[in-house]
Amino acid sequence: MPKLKLVKFDTSFSYKGLKTFDCSHEMINHFVQKSLKKRVKKYLSQAYVLLEDDVFVGFYTLDTFSILSDIFEIEQKPSGLPPIVPVIKLGMLGVSKKLQGQGIGKRLLRDAMLKVVQVANLAGCAGIYLLAEKDAVSFYETLGFIRLKEEEPLPMFLSITKIIGSMDETN
Repeated sequence: MPKLKLVKFDTSFSYKGLKTFDCSHEMINHFVQKSLKKRVKKYLSQAYVLLEDDVFVGFYTLDTFSILSDIFEIEQKPSGLPPIVPVIKLGMLGVSKKLQGQGIGKRLLRDAMLKVVQVANLAGCAGIYLLAEKDAVSFYETLGFIRLKEEEPLPMFLSITKIIGSMDETN
């Protein structure tokens, strides 16, 4: 049985499999191979890497971000939001083709949610924001994300109160 571990991305480390990472999504593959290290090095993103026997097999990135409160549909708008809403953006998430369909993406997202709760406790944020490709929308909806506007890629949001509530349910 391969051993999986999740670690904070270290720009000084050379990860086996990073340059050949393939999650079946060309834009994400290109990002990992060409931009991930640069973004983290410049503190534009923070990344967490999933290793299988020390080989790069998955990752996600988090960025500080803000959205305008008018992006929410009236019926889904959380009450009391300021005009500019602080959020953490899930910039990218990818799992190697060979590990897809095993719940790894959900595990990575759960870890991201834990980190968002930590940020909310330190500095405040309203939740997680992301831009979902069409084929990933249902994945995020099953985890409680709501659609914000009908455009592509689709902006989606999960409030900090729902994240904390989901953490309480699983503990």
